[in-house]
Amino acid sequence: MNKRIALSIVISLSVLLTGCGSKQVENPSGTQNIEKKTIANLTAQKKANEIKNSVVPNFEGIYNNTVEIDVNFSSNGMYNNEAITIKDGKMLSDILTMIGKSQLVTNESKIKTMSGIATKNNSLILVGRDGSKKEIKFAFDDPAFAVGYLEIDHQKYDPGFSFFRYIRDLTEYRQFDTNIDNQIEQLFGKYNWTVDYRVNTIDETLPANLKHEAGEYPVKIYWAYNNELSKNIGLDYSKYLGEKVKVDIYRLREPLPDYMKPRMDARGIVLKYDNKIVGAYIDAGRHNCFACSLDRKSLNDINGKDWDNWISDYIDYNNELELKLSKMKPEDIIKQYYDALDSHDQKMQFSCLTRQNLCHYLSVNMDNNLLFNKGFNTAYADGEQNVKSAKFINLQEVSGLGNPEGTVEYAVTIYFKFKQEITSNNGKQTRFIILKKETAKSGWRIDSEGF
Repeated sequence: MNKRIALSIVISLSVLLTGCGSKQVENPSGTQNIEKKTIANLTAQKKANEIKNSVVPNFEGIYNNTVEIDVNFSSNGMYNNEAITIKDGKMLSDILTMIGKSQLVTNESKIKTMSGIATKNNSLILVGRDGSKKEIKFAFDDPAFAVGYLEIDHQKYDPGFSFFRYIRDLTEYRQFDTNIDNQIEQLFGKYNWTVDYRVNTIDETLPANLKHEAGEYPVKIYWAYNNELSKNIGLDYSKYLGEKVKVDIYRLREPLPDYMKPRMDARGIVLKYDNKIVGAYIDAGRHNCFACSLDRKSLNDINGKDWDNWISDYIDYNNELELKLSKMKPEDIIKQYYDALDSHDQKMQFSCLTRQNLCHYLSVNMDNNLLFNKGFNTAYADGEQNVKSAKFINLQEVSGLGNPEGTVEYAVTIYFKFKQEITSNNGKQTRFIILKKETAKSGWRIDSEGF
């Protein structure tokens, strides 16, 4: 990866993550109160304890006595304004079962080298039916490191990193419907996925066709890509194009396949038409939604095509703007892009990007309770809509930076003015632009833009 681009990604993610934490409520005096979420389902019943010989002392008694779990995150961490109370029977059972299956930590070397962004000094308060309370402390690192531990009675235990993703995701979602249809559990269970709860149900109208025109928001590509994944398990929803469908989003316990690391979080997506399941696939939610089929196959596994070969079938090459851009040189595409940014011609601006680059707008900074961002302007706090003007000054081709074959890179000088100086200051700036021919017929397009 180009070092400048890599640096840009790191900077961008650090900015994005500051906005992806928890919610805060202010009272009339102006001081902050902790928002308390209550997860309640009085009809849910705890399943029988199937864990035998747990290494956690008195686990059977803990399991059978606990009727509530309060989750408290450290005031110094990312989730410092979240207090969560869990009363739902299935969720209590899920959490307690994962605790009961913990392994005793005998080597603390990984724990002692947790990163600076690890979430530490948190606690679970297990409330018993007799009013008693038991504290379990916990800490966990970023999914890239996948390290965490529980501290129970001064002893450390490892419940597996799926436990910490489960606890963290309680801060992410706004509803937790644990009443899952048997057909949903059977569908995902067939492929060894555990459905924890339903996150949301959304009405969506599928596009009438899947041919993407230059400058369009890439919803057609989203549905085309995921239909490939859905078809792999025998559910082809292309016959429902143009129809309104219900889309259910489920939180899944297991991580994404190893080949997708460091991405781990999996959402199960189910499409229904007239209450019949017509599509199902796995997505990864915020920042990079495309994932895999229920049987954990990638797009390349399924059809033997990489992105560039696959996307060719879903581009409208007869589109007038597509034809115009396909004839331009890399330098002309760059100038056209910044001219469009300066004049706020959004259609032209996004037409200058590769489709793969364009698809980042589907999920970057996305609210994980949603299926995808609804438009270009919902993706970035300091995005294109914040640019007041962008005057092109000059460009120069650069080489020898280890870019992939078939790409070209330019250092481009632009004079920016922003409505608000959020992540960039007004004035002359250099951008490093990498272009490629995603397909031969579409010509040169911008694949990435970095500082």
